[in-house]
Amino acid sequence: MTLNAIESLYGFDQTPGGPSGKPAQELGKEDFLNLLVAQLRNQDPLDPSDPTEFTAQLAQFTSLEQLYNINDNLKAVDTLSGEFGRMSALSLIDRDVVVEDNAFRMEEAGANLGFDFADPVESVTLYIRTDDGRSVAQMQVPGPVSGERWAEWDGTDSGGAPLPPGAYTFSAVGKTKDGDEVQGRSLVESRITGADFSDSKEKLLTENGEIELGDITRVR
Repeated sequence: MTLNAIESLYGFDQTPGGPSGKPAQELGKEDFLNLLVAQLRNQDPLDPSDPTEFTAQLAQFTSLEQLYNINDNLKAVDTLSGEFGRMSALSLIDRDVVVEDNAFRMEEAGANLGFDFADPVESVTLYIRTDDGRSVAQMQVPGPVSGERWAEWDGTDSGGAPLPPGAYTFSAVGKTKDGDEVQGRSLVESRITGADFSDSKEKLLTENGEIELGDITRVR
């Protein structure tokens, strides 16, 4: 194959002062096939190219074609996965879900707070704070407690005075038979009020703020 034919296929920059020898663009499968055809056309019939090398080039082209097909299939799967995620998010609107989270919004009637312990504990104390971290209430839950449990908080502080509606957080601390304290997993129940698809991830709008589809542990 002549030098000009190779330069034409690879798109080398031959302009004065240009970066000679640098490809103008990446080779695709069509360029690779054109390169093989040009090689066949420009070889000397009395001294043909090495058949072993030509076979290796054909194998490379086949591998390149397969990689392009795999890439196209992965793009299709990714698109289908995104559409399925959106459909799943829309189907949850106006339904109650349980999320592993410690942030919640308390209304006039208080809040239902959940917690989970991997190992049984003798008693549980719920520590309730404002969203800026200020402690406002403690709630004792009689035991023994094993697994998931829910407790209704009436919305009052440690002295029994009602707290204003707003954003709060809580933590669940259990006490074992040996008197050791262990941290439990906080659970919050929220109603899905809408969905937001403006970002790359599907976000669900709830009474307690935004959550992602993967945050949901159970649909009630």
